[in-house]
Amino acid sequence: MKRSAVFYWLIGIVIAAILITAAFYFDNAVRDFVAQHQNPTMRNFMRNVSRFGDWLEHFALGLVLLAVAWSRGNKKWTRIFLSMLIALSIAGLAARAMKISTGRARPSVKPSAGMWQVAHFTVSNSFSPRAAAARRAGCAG
Repeated sequence: MKRSAVFYWLIGIVIAAILITAAFYFDNAVRDFVAQHQNPTMRNFMRNVSRFGDWLEHFALGLVLLAVAWSRGNKKWTRIFLSMLIALSIAGLAARAMKISTGRARPSVKPSAGMWQVAHFTVSNSFSPRAAAARRAGCAG
């Protein structure tokens, strides 16, 4: 591997580590801010995000986008969406394993630490890095 490639990987890893550390550090402050600044519109919006933002809806959207790319004959985007679906499947399995192994409490039990929310957010958003990487790699169409 070239020296510049190693440098860019190292920079990416450092940035990711900083972002993850910041997410854990600011988790309680953000939770408190959101709890103090609630309004009915935002509450309804977040309820719909929770209702329609689960694994199944992400997978269905990925299948639709895969079908569109395949029907248009775009091999690059077909591969990208297929890899995103594979990553989403692995993330779904990992999230399920985490739920089973950690003995997650029922929704009525308030968590004492925000680690579960951060982990769930990270696992459920496996689409974003692949799309950004594909865009950066010049797979615009």
